Amino acid sequence: MIVGTIEDLGLASEVVRDDLTLSIKRDPRPEGYSIAAHEGQWVGRLRRISTAKLRHWGLPGLVDDAELAISELITNALLHGTGARVAFRFLLAADVLVLEVEDGSPEPALISTADPYDENGRGMFIVSTLSTLCGVTPDGTRTWCIFTIPTAPAPRRNR
Repeated sequence: MIVGTIEDLGLASEVVRDDLTLSIKRDPRPEGYSIAAHEGQWVGRLRRISTAKLRHWGLPGLVDDAELAISELITNALLHGTGARVAFRFLLAADVLVLEVEDGSPEPALISTADPYDENGRGMFIVSTLSTLCGVTPDGTRTWCIFTIPTAPAPRRNR
């Protein structure tokens, strides 16, 4: 995982095809308490919205990995974030898909390995494995991942 922002990647605005940011208002809850049901429903909503966008742009091959990364990033933000909101960003450029989540917590997400019987601790490992690159901003409040968009193979010509 690298430390930096998606802006550091230098995506020029002319190559951006789609840029959506949605904000989820969080209810205050004591540490260790479960996520409120209405907040947890956003995980599925954001997966469905992103799936529709990827299919619209002709990128169904990214759907499964993007859905899993969204589930992990949003769930981590809802569980561990400290801000009054969680912001989700879906940015589709000419050759990459960027997923970014801001949770207000200065504690950066970490890639860790879990023991076989652990129920938690695999989220960022899964995201880092599925994505081309993942990172966290220097202040720790935003976690992001990038998927390279597969290029279509050249059409075969009959001889």
